[in-house]
Amino acid sequence: MASGTHGRRDAVGSGLGIVVFLGGVGLLLLVFRLAYEMFSVSPSDVLHIKGAKAIDFGTVGNSVTEIIVKILLLLVMGVCGSLIANRGILLYTHSRGLDHKPAPKETP
Repeated sequence: MASGTHGRRDAVGSGLGIVVFLGGVGLLLLVFRLAYEMFSVSPSDVLHIKGAKAIDFGTVGNSVTEIIVKILLLLVMGVCGSLIANRGILLYTHSRGLDHKPAPKETP
């Protein structure tokens, strides 16, 4: 038996889909802003290398570890933001009846 909801529009679902999509886009914009701020700092400041002083490898190693953790967190945040935005698109299209899956065939 075919579903009677195919092609029917749902205003609440459409609004929720748009809100979820915009939330995902907002997360992606936040990730891009944080990445820009992180990569706009000079490497000598991030690694705590000052002038002609001897390099403290312990401090540099800790700084590199912090950088790697920040990059991994940005990657996770970017993936989460894109998944949320994708879910918003799916919510919107399904609530508008725009999912282009063929309807199941009825058996006699």
